[in-house]
Amino acid sequence: MKLDTKATIEGITEVLEHYKTLKKIAGDNYVSKITAVFSFEPRSYTGTVRNPIEEHIVRQETARSYMDKIEQAINKIRDPYYRQVLIEKYVKSNISDIAIYMDLEYSSTEFYRLLDKAKIEFAHYYDGGSFLKYEKGKSVKDLFDFLGEL
Repeated sequence: MKLDTKATIEGITEVLEHYKTLKKIAGDNYVSKITAVFSFEPRSYTGTVRNPIEEHIVRQETARSYMDKIEQAINKIRDPYYRQVLIEKYVKSNISDIAIYMDLEYSSTEFYRLLDKAKIEFAHYYDGGSFLKYEKGKSVKDLFDFLGEL
């Protein structure tokens, strides 16, 4: 089975692009509402009690867990150039791609080629390789099934 690099890169790009949002959620402090909400409609009773502080803490912990997965996968990458490109683009503050590849002294073509290779390497380590896509829509589970049949 051959790896579908385009589909894998698209999936991993989506994961990496959410890193900064996760970082904001994980470090966000809870601010309670202090203003009253007025409505002409009566409140409906759903049978459950909302606990906004608990919901906030759960959201924070979930964000931290995803951040940890991303950071661990980046740290497992052996090639320091791949790690550096991923960290500069997705982990550090908002910098344009042009500024990144100028700072790292790469040409634009070389930068994007290196970035794609880094994403493939990242996909192998992130979440046990679950984002690896194979041709004809197959996944890692299908690969294991195929290898089990041999």
